[in-house]
Amino acid sequence: MTRHRLWTVLTLPVILSAALAACSSEKSSPADNAADNAVNSVENAMAHANTTDAAAPAADAFGKYVGKYPFDKVGAHSWNDDPAVVAAVKAAVADKAVRTWVLEDGGPSSPIATVDGKVAAWSCETHNCGPHQWLTLVDPASGTAEICYYDESVDAQSTRWFKAGQEEKRPGQCPDVSN
Repeated sequence: MTRHRLWTVLTLPVILSAALAACSSEKSSPADNAADNAVNSVENAMAHANTTDAAAPAADAFGKYVGKYPFDKVGAHSWNDDPAVVAAVKAAVADKAVRTWVLEDGGPSSPIATVDGKVAAWSCETHNCGPHQWLTLVDPASGTAEICYYDESVDAQSTRWFKAGQEEKRPGQCPDVSN
């Protein structure tokens, strides 16, 4: 391809676009331009947020507690008395005694974290953490909870796991989510 022909092929689309824009019978006002710029800015910000914040928890009923302790208030509620958390725990755990411990507000706890896409809150009984502990995992997309409950005085070899009103036993203690 000759240099002249290459120049024509590469610049023709640019020249045609400029000519069409100049010949347009519609004139845009400064207000229209400002509105277009505002829309473009919002779209760019949303696109940027979607690509850079993939690891951040979604703005949901549970993610707002990440980095806080279960007893810390976020707005009007703490994790343990938030209606969405209480509903998720009640739906997961049929055993009323376990539900009471899991929703207890007074024991030692780790900061709430995100683990494998779920919001995780770990707590234990005061002065009895190793032998008596529990972990609440909530899927922020569905609002469903899975609860690990360990009570050495009942069964030192396994934990009780609750989900959707069902219970199963697994070996060991509840996973450590503090790291």
